Amino acid sequence: MRKLLSIGLALVLLAGMVPAGALAAAEKPVLYNAIITMNYPKSTTTVYAAMNRLSKRLDSYRAGKRLQVTAVYPGWVEIKVGSGLGYVLRNRVDQVVPIDTVNTPPYGVEVYTYTAEITQDTPVLHKPSPDAEILSLLTAGAKVALLGVENGYAKLVHKREYGYIDTRLLKEIVPVAPSVELGDKDTPISAFCSFYSDNPDRINNLEVACKRLMRTMKPGESLYFNESVGPFNKSNGYLPAPILVDGVTKQGYGGGSCQISSTLYNTVLQLPGITILERHPHGASGAAYLPHGVDASSGDLDFKMRNSYDFPIRIEATCHDLCLYMAIYRDDV
Repeated sequence: MRKLLSIGLALVLLAGMVPAGALAAAEKPVLYNAIITMNYPKSTTTVYAAMNRLSKRLDSYRAGKRLQVTAVYPGWVEIKVGSGLGYVLRNRVDQVVPIDTVNTPPYGVEVYTYTAEITQDTPVLHKPSPDAEILSLLTAGAKVALLGVENGYAKLVHKREYGYIDTRLLKEIVPVAPSVELGDKDTPISAFCSFYSDNPDRINNLEVACKRLMRTMKPGESLYFNESVGPFNKSNGYLPAPILVDGVTKQGYGGGSCQISSTLYNTVLQLPGITILERHPHGASGAAYLPHGVDASSGDLDFKMRNSYDFPIRIEATCHDLCLYMAIYRDDV
């Protein structure tokens, strides 16, 4: 039976996820070691006092400077700066290695704990406030994956920042199983959503790719994205649309398919029982519709994965209202 939570109960459960207060700088543990990227050897990287390029500048680091990362956000990383904390844009950080490889999630992974289906006009907001800037507008039928709740707003990642949805506009939300053992055919074991621009040909390609991607994978079965979702040509229903190659935008059949492979990548990153066999970023800058460092190219390159669980998994994918949603279920219970 599908496990649904009323919004009231969901808020009670989710409220427990919000920390009571931020740790002092000296108390915050170092999660990752990293360096300032070598992709821009002639420039320096600014360290800011807040996650805002208009905030106070604390320092300026050269390429190769070693960093101690204490937190990761969609557009920024938090680092130790003397006895305090500072913030560096995420696309300026490289070679990120967890201190505790067992208990620390892979760099860039955020675990989504709930999903919801939109039943009315619903804005995704820049801040958890009714007068905040609207990042995207969703209508009935769209699906979203949620990180948690902040000040009465459901929280998710919108490109390279957090977005917020007024929970009063969500009648019910569905929990993602807290462990794969508790998942079933109706309760996802992971979920993720990403957002895209309003380009009709690109949207067509996303819809075609979603249909070709959805499947059940047996234990030990591998998925080669290009082989499964391509070829990206007219006969398969794909249209010419912008594609990103080494950071440069061009026109090509199947433009947008990389967002399918990238969204799939972020969905499976939350599941240690799925093995990533091959994955390539979109050049040094990455894909702007995702936080830096968690994109996966397709087309000229490929994304490959294997179901290393001892049970079958089912991949579901939909795109609606500029939102691409994916969820993975265990398909044996």
